[in-house]
Amino acid sequence: MHNIEIFGGKAKEREIAETAVWWCVQRLLPRVRTLNIEIRLKKLDGAMGYCLNTDNHKSFEIEINKGMRLFDLISTVCHEMVHVKQYYRRELRHRTAGGKIMWKTKAVNDSSIAYTDLPWEKEAFKMECELTIECFTELNVSF
Repeated sequence: MHNIEIFGGKAKEREIAETAVWWCVQRLLPRVRTLNIEIRLKKLDGAMGYCLNTDNHKSFEIEINKGMRLFDLISTVCHEMVHVKQYYRRELRHRTAGGKIMWKTKAVNDSSIAYTDLPWEKEAFKMECELTIECFTELNVSF
């Protein structure tokens, strides 16, 4: 059973974020039956969102910048949900003792690579566009 909790922001933002998260779970992880996702809509400086894998590959904390336009909110949710997929499938794993992050089978020193060139971010940005358009279309968004 999925446990998705959303805090902060305005009621409409929480409604939109929850709808987009459920859609992304069905699209990205259709066979998964247990996920714990906590989303916080809050003011973020310098970022639209963050995803943190907590405690195991089934629990996540996502922060989303509150006050964004509808398209940006859904796009950010889609981007962060790609990271949920990456963590869940263990394509992306936390830092190793050497300060590197594991991407699939390779250790990556993220301090020596530009943010947009990180392999997990490349995938998230690529999928974000496709997912956002699909989400709008399939849900016939009229929030």
